[in-house]
Amino acid sequence: MRAALLVLFASISVGAEPFPLFYTDAKPFREACEAAEKGMQPLEQLVTGVTVPHHLLAVDLIAETLWAASQGRYERVLILSPDHFKRGTTPFSTTTKDFLTPLGRVRVDAGAVKELMAEPLVSESALFSREHGVQALLPMLARWFGDVPIVPVTLGVRSTREEWEKLLPVLIRCVEGKKTLVVQSTDFSHYLTQAEAMKRDAETLRVLAAGDEEAVLQLDQPGHLDSKAAQWLMMRLQREVWGASGIVLRNRNAIHYGGDPQEPETTSYITQVFSPQRLPGAALPGKRVCFGGDTHFGREVVVKLAKGPEAARIEKTILDATGGAPLILNLEGVMLPEVPAELKHPFQIGMRGGLSLEWLRRLNVAAVSLANNHSHDFGETACAAMKRDLQAAGIVVLENGEVADLGGFRLGAATDVENSPAPTWELLKASSFEPWKAVKPPLFAFLHLGTEYAAAPSIRERQIASWAEKAGASLILGAHTHRPSSGWERGAGSLRWFSMGNLLFDQNDPRNGGGLIELRFLDQDTWTARWLPLGNVFAGSPAPVPTPPRLLPGRG
Repeated sequence: MRAALLVLFASISVGAEPFPLFYTDAKPFREACEAAEKGMQPLEQLVTGVTVPHHLLAVDLIAETLWAASQGRYERVLILSPDHFKRGTTPFSTTTKDFLTPLGRVRVDAGAVKELMAEPLVSESALFSREHGVQALLPMLARWFGDVPIVPVTLGVRSTREEWEKLLPVLIRCVEGKKTLVVQSTDFSHYLTQAEAMKRDAETLRVLAAGDEEAVLQLDQPGHLDSKAAQWLMMRLQREVWGASGIVLRNRNAIHYGGDPQEPETTSYITQVFSPQRLPGAALPGKRVCFGGDTHFGREVVVKLAKGPEAARIEKTILDATGGAPLILNLEGVMLPEVPAELKHPFQIGMRGGLSLEWLRRLNVAAVSLANNHSHDFGETACAAMKRDLQAAGIVVLENGEVADLGGFRLGAATDVENSPAPTWELLKASSFEPWKAVKPPLFAFLHLGTEYAAAPSIRERQIASWAEKAGASLILGAHTHRPSSGWERGAGSLRWFSMGNLLFDQNDPRNGGGLIELRFLDQDTWTARWLPLGNVFAGSPAPVPTPPRLLPGRG
């Protein structure tokens, strides 16, 4: 018992005087906390990390994001902040001293800090006395995480990738074995006009959506963000320790809080939440829309839908993912009053019109793309009648080459393959997208392309995506191959998901699954996207769970 008490005593900083109050007025912090508590519910899922700003102008974002994580039962909070004033004597700094804040004292886990300082790149520093990258967060931590000790770490703005690699395993040892929340303190685009900041933020958001920590190295500091080190370390920690991915909550600019929109130098804020679990889109801020891949309600699908339990399972699987958000999908086949008993060929897809419209309504489908190789399976007249029925039901219809205004964005559709009147491939050319150049942004592309059962794009598919991007498309989504891509790709100005696979298609192979792309619109007229894997919805096969890579012994 005595030994256990000594260990506990050693882990808490009690010997040195705490850092005095950096902020003396409790009111801004208390009001921000109360607004967050009143305005939203904390996330029920496990949250392993958050990204918050450190400008008190955006104290509401700090409070909102920390409140979202406040339900977790944490044993330690690791803070990663830039060393704004370059006061550290080593690339990384920390402290064993506690902090006084307007909302209470915040303890430092001195034992964990001393373990960090075993790495020569980390040293103790007094810089924390006026480092707002840490101090701005502490009052909210005192309110909601009062009994949880912190491990504050500042990262030198001139620190290198090689030094981050050496720090990474030290941080992993710090968080493993403890229920830890990692708090990344980062502001994003700096010293730019609002218009230029929005462009930089859009570039950053594509990197974050892709979960590509290596692309963080190519971002500008501080043009994109004030600490590439913090973002890179956060993404690596989350992936390697928890298998967690990040979700952007908000993207705002300082102009949001007042001031001249023509201000020559402003700052942007991006908040993120990291979790190994799927966070429900309905619990996240911002207007949402979801995109789904190959879908039809005929052939063997209609047999499944005729079985009550199977129909309920299919509906629940999709709606649990969309959270009831409007859905846009690639509708394969032709809606008919009655499907002929004898088909010209076994790959024709006919669907009973009444059943199809019922399911489109149940899934809250707002728009469909008919730019695919099955829309003309029963001729032009049948396709035109289907289009009229869909539009009469309030569903937006996109045919090949068309662009529709869907309110907050424009959506263009195009197909590179056609079955009728004869199988034809490589239909698209650069000129196919020329009319899109006059479309008001943001413009998104819904493309039907690729080789069946391919999960990765070929040179041609990347060329088509490039044509769409040059025409103004900043999000490029694909369908047709029946198998989902393994991840995002980024063009110079676009985020791309080659194939969403099947949403609902009569194929039993578990590899022929799919998922949804959830798109959320943010405060600064920007957007973020994420992939929601569903597996093979038709067969009831769940999406495979990826095994997160682990840090190998001695690596870094």
